[in-house]
Amino acid sequence: MEAVAKFDFTATADDEMSFKRGSILKVLSDDCDQNWYKAEQSGKEGLVPKNYITLKQNSWFHGKIQRAKAEELLNKQRADGAFLIRESESTYGDYSLSVKFGNDVQHFKVLRDGSGKYFLWVVKFNSLNSLVEYHRTASVSRSQTIYLRDMEEVQLPQHLHVQALFDFEPQEDGELGFRRGETIQVLDNSHANWWKGVLRGQVGIFPRNYVTPVEHHV
Repeated sequence: MEAVAKFDFTATADDEMSFKRGSILKVLSDDCDQNWYKAEQSGKEGLVPKNYITLKQNSWFHGKIQRAKAEELLNKQRADGAFLIRESESTYGDYSLSVKFGNDVQHFKVLRDGSGKYFLWVVKFNSLNSLVEYHRTASVSRSQTIYLRDMEEVQLPQHLHVQALFDFEPQEDGELGFRRGETIQVLDNSHANWWKGVLRGQVGIFPRNYVTPVEHHV
C-alpha cells in the first residue's frame, strides 16, 4: 500500500526512516505499533509515524487477497482489462497484477529494481499509481493488447459481510474503525471507494480496499 508524506520527518532512532513532505512511501506493515507503520522508500526500510503520512486509497488495490480470490472477482467482470493489484503470496513485499482477458485471468509480477522503482517490462515508475496510469494506454502484455481499466462495481448481495484485511483507524467523524480479521456487515456499497457498514453496533463508512467479501457468513 502506498502513502504520501504530509510533513518532513527526521529519524531519531536506528529503526526509523527519514522522509520529505510529498514523497511516496510503500507501507509494508502496520503490526509494529498503533502509532507507527513499517515502510520502505528507495530500497530502505524503517518505521514511520502514522500521523505524518496519508494512505492513498485506490479501488484497485486489494492487499493480501489470494490469487484464486482475485480470479473469482475478475471473472465476474464483463470487460477485458479489468484489474486489481494484490500483495504477492510467494514473496513478501512484492506485488502481483491480475488482469481479466477473454475467459481467463492473467497474472503479472510487478518487478522492482535496486532503487525501488516498479516495472513490468522496460519503463520504470516511482509508484504503483504511476505504473497503473501508464498501462491504461500501454499494453501490460507483449503478446496481446491489454489496457488496464477499473473494475465495474458489482452489486453485492443483501446482508453481505466483509472481512478486514488491515486495521483501519478513523480519521474523520462518521468513519468506522476496525481491526484486521474482523467481520463487518455492509449496508451500502454504491460508492466506488467508500462503503457503509456496521460493526459492534457502530455504523460508519470505511475504505473498500481494506476489506474482502466473506462468501458464507454464519
